[in-house]
Amino acid sequence: MKLIIPQNIYSALFAMSLPDELKKNIEVKPSSVICNELEKDSSAAGLMPSMDIYKHKDLFVSSKLGISFDGVLSNTYIYFEPEQLSFNDLFLRGDVSTNEIILSKILFTEKYAQDVNIVLDTNPVDFENRNYIVVGNENLDYYPIDKGMSFADQIASLIDYPYVNFVIASKNQGNIIELENTLLSLDKKIEDNIEKYLSKIDLRENLYDSIVAELNSVYYEITENEKEALYELIKLPFYKGIFEEIIDIRFV
Repeated sequence: MKLIIPQNIYSALFAMSLPDELKKNIEVKPSSVICNELEKDSSAAGLMPSMDIYKHKDLFVSSKLGISFDGVLSNTYIYFEPEQLSFNDLFLRGDVSTNEIILSKILFTEKYAQDVNIVLDTNPVDFENRNYIVVGNENLDYYPIDKGMSFADQIASLIDYPYVNFVIASKNQGNIIELENTLLSLDKKIEDNIEKYLSKIDLRENLYDSIVAELNSVYYEITENEKEALYELIKLPFYKGIFEEIIDIRFV
């Protein structure tokens, strides 16, 4: 079985927990293309952005494994321009997926009464004059815990549940069952090995310390709470008129 993952710290921790045989078949792809890769290859499973469930309803979704956040740790951070009273443009950069595009618009409307214009950005960063949402490993170049705001924490507070950022999905439910049976007690395994795993990743010291200290706000196992969180999350675009229906999730 091939396993497709996005390039970020938290999917790397997931991958490091795999048996050696499965590690040989890992492919790292941009988050935005993983769902399409899964549609093309029934031998693959992948960590897919949760909002992609909407356009890929035929994919099966694990009811036991994923990546959820409920605190200061996040795969995505918001960086505000200093001393501003209001703004219109929000610059989105990094490993951007449908999650950030859809949820950022909802978040700023609901929590900040700002009808923001989302701009995909590849220019040099200018934190003094622009507001950013930065996704994935580009945050490693900055100081996200000190200077940024956890996007996951903001979404979690919006739905009163953890933010389910990534789900394990596949066209073949057998792939999901194989992973679920292989990765038992995954939260405990990552917690027990976190310092060893992080030593293999180039991190600023303050971010290393924060991940170790706050790891209990990151969940790799999906319980009934995270399942309910995912249902609440995918209702948001429907309630805001972005999508015309609430979909059924094909949980395995």
